[in-house]
Amino acid sequence: MNADDLVRLLWRLPLWGPVTAAARFLGRSNRPDPLPPIPGPAPLDEFVKNAGEEFLAGAATRDITPENPDGILLGGFDFNRPCAGVRDPIYARALVLSDGKTPLVIVTLDLVGLSQVRTNRIRDRLTREHSVSILLVCTHNHQSPDTLGLWGPALFGLLPYQTGLDAGYMTWLEEQIVECVKSATKQARPVRLHLASGEFDKKDRWIHNERSPVRDRGLRVVHLADKGGTAIATLIQHACHPETLWKSNRLISADFCGACCNHVENKIGGVALYANGALGAMVTAALDWETPFRQRAEFLEGLGETLGAAAVRLVKRAKIVEDPSIQITRSEVHLPAKDNRLFSLVQALGVVESRDLENELVSEVSFVRLGPASITTLPGEAAPVLGLEILARVPGSPKLLFCLANDELGYLLPPEFFFDRAYAYESTMGPGPQSATRLALAVEAVASRASRDGGIRVRNPDTLSLSPKS
Repeated sequence: MNADDLVRLLWRLPLWGPVTAAARFLGRSNRPDPLPPIPGPAPLDEFVKNAGEEFLAGAATRDITPENPDGILLGGFDFNRPCAGVRDPIYARALVLSDGKTPLVIVTLDLVGLSQVRTNRIRDRLTREHSVSILLVCTHNHQSPDTLGLWGPALFGLLPYQTGLDAGYMTWLEEQIVECVKSATKQARPVRLHLASGEFDKKDRWIHNERSPVRDRGLRVVHLADKGGTAIATLIQHACHPETLWKSNRLISADFCGACCNHVENKIGGVALYANGALGAMVTAALDWETPFRQRAEFLEGLGETLGAAAVRLVKRAKIVEDPSIQITRSEVHLPAKDNRLFSLVQALGVVESRDLENELVSEVSFVRLGPASITTLPGEAAPVLGLEILARVPGSPKLLFCLANDELGYLLPPEFFFDRAYAYESTMGPGPQSATRLALAVEAVASRASRDGGIRVRNPDTLSLSPKS
């Protein structure tokens, strides 16, 4: 029996109730401090009021590298992994759009994830009237501060007994995100929307799926330029875990996502944003685990520049959309609390920002129509087979998928994965076997409401097939 099998066995023991009760006792004095009151006013509401009827876009960046990084715990990989310095900075990158009626705010963050608790605070600071319009999308970067609380000190390296959150950094981070969006609204001006999609890395030279040959090779770009042709922003969407430097690295880095954005900005100007898609279970850089750091660093730059170059080529042949409109819908997703043992445990231990978990875990999905394009959001790391199936069922061209959007629930897996030993680890680190069906149904609801040309079809949610369509 390997370590993954052991974790899976412990997760399914009938003694789980007493284990959670004991964790609740141990964590009674270990909860993060209450979050401070939310300051006003709401900058997005003011932007909408003055936007006019033209299609507008503004973009901005904000450095979110900790000012004093030494000792801050990093998110991802092992528990209690203190930062030892900075290799390259991490950023918040904001794109603000308006079609004269509806705003859309996309903020990409070089972070491992944000909980819905923190997302809602940031939304409340930005708007009183348009919370559905705000998408906070983390790249799932494993070389960034722990912004979820899951990677603090752990008993025997297995059970976290102290949060990995740095309260000072989280307060400062929130402020930087708000200021980044405010700056983007101030720079908004009339633009043209350009869309394109293609494939990247067909032969798996740079990226592979460690568990399966299935992965989403789609590369999609949304490019905004003013009427004189000056680039305002380029949004790039692909799928790969930003963990290229691996767990021995303790230097903060934006990983290949930062290198990709740097290349695009250097070649065509404006602000580049990278959003991750179906990267779960387990899409990562095509490197052996034992590859030394120097080669990993070179590979990171190569992957980022190659991906960026592919995005630039797509921008050059992108089609202009005439008179684009924006439509946005959002829906809550309710997942059974009994399937969410990880969340039950970390909530009981008090290492994460507290959320209601009495009977159900509540999260969300969104669906956006941006002209003919669509954006579907999921609150975690979708397995490629799930991500591809959802994309096949929604309208739009191109179809973008944002994972880790407005929440992070861990791995989002098809039901059959929970009976496959190859996914022993992943099946313990997510919201359970009902999550795929419930997420698909929620996407069906929001896509049907937002789309002029119908929506998706889920004939029988009890027998939902999650095999990718040919």
